[in-house]
Amino acid sequence: MTLDAIDRAFVARWQSRQSAVPAPPAPRNEDCLNESSPAADDLGDPDLVARLLAAEARQWSVLAAEVETARLAGRRVIGVAGGERAEGRTTLVACLANTLRDRGRDVAVLAASTVRTGLLGAPADGGRPHDKRIVLVDAGIWFPPGPIRRQRLLIASLGCDAAILVRRADREPAPAWAAALSAVGVTVLGEVVTFATATMGGAV
Repeated sequence: MTLDAIDRAFVARWQSRQSAVPAPPAPRNEDCLNESSPAADDLGDPDLVARLLAAEARQWSVLAAEVETARLAGRRVIGVAGGERAEGRTTLVACLANTLRDRGRDVAVLAASTVRTGLLGAPADGGRPHDKRIVLVDAGIWFPPGPIRRQRLLIASLGCDAAILVRRADREPAPAWAAALSAVGVTVLGEVVTFATATMGGAV
């Protein structure tokens, strides 16, 4: 992440406050949401994930290829973020993780809070900094209603090298989101438009 002098000072001050609090323990394997973890059941509705993967296989493949290209360029931790609740971010992460694993990739799925552990020591997912693992982060809301706050965005995106932006189809595009992330050094891989209907229950 490339930061100007003001941002570096802000991040240094934030990290010094964090280091004053005892660091949380490094996550155990069960903290990573993967296929062998009991927590994987919470990562989206399995039936919905299966239906979406079958219905839009080509689009998932295109998105997975974009993530693979980013990983080759050194973007290891990819946040899936948006601007409101019920956008389908968790379902998107689940589908993307499954697609990447089907393509033979080593994937870890983490919660946003777990990623920040990596700022205090070892990589948050327990891997080596330069291994081939792709880390997907169910990153939550980076762009709440109102003006974009640079400092808030810096904190929200800490630990992420790149981002996939999510918005519902009934929301207007927000090109300022990508511009703001680029300004704080986070590579935007693209935007995924999701939809939420009574039958799909907040699906991608």
